[in-house]
Amino acid sequence: MKEMDPISVDTPLTKVMIAVSQSSKGYPNPSISSRQAFEWILKNLIKPCCKKQYKLLILHVQVHDEDGLEELDSVYASPSDFQHLRHKERSKGLALIKTFIKQCHDAEIECEGWVKRGDPKQIICQESRKRQPDILVLGSRGLGTLQRMFVAGVSSFCTKKVDCPVLVIKRDPKDVPDDPMDD
Repeated sequence: MKEMDPISVDTPLTKVMIAVSQSSKGYPNPSISSRQAFEWILKNLIKPCCKKQYKLLILHVQVHDEDGLEELDSVYASPSDFQHLRHKERSKGLALIKTFIKQCHDAEIECEGWVKRGDPKQIICQESRKRQPDILVLGSRGLGTLQRMFVAGVSSFCTKKVDCPVLVIKRDPKDVPDDPMDD
């Protein structure tokens, strides 16, 4: 008699959602927190023996510039000039997502990634409700109490607002820069 695979074809994949961000060095470099949270997932959550049971959902939220324009030193002559800006910014976000998707494909882990614009706290919660992951994984910059008062932590906010379990991965202490805001 043929032995049955412990995972049936009808068993739904465990969906792991991770929100990633760019580093303070700019695109396409992932932040320290995002990179370490992603590596933690690959090392501790999705084991090689079971990787076909998972789907990794990779979200990057591009933050709107306060003025809505990132290149104020440029000259604009027509409405189409602004379309170029949107395309350029979206391309940067896609380059960041591509970094993580390549690693998933190299590890033979099913994945999908997408880019949204807006407030990361709100968008992550909205996308979590929409995609319904089994778990949401977020990196943490490790801000102190005073810093959190002025810069609301995304991981703290999402932990309180999403419906699924949230796993917050702290930065490795040896990788914490002098200024925790420098991620």
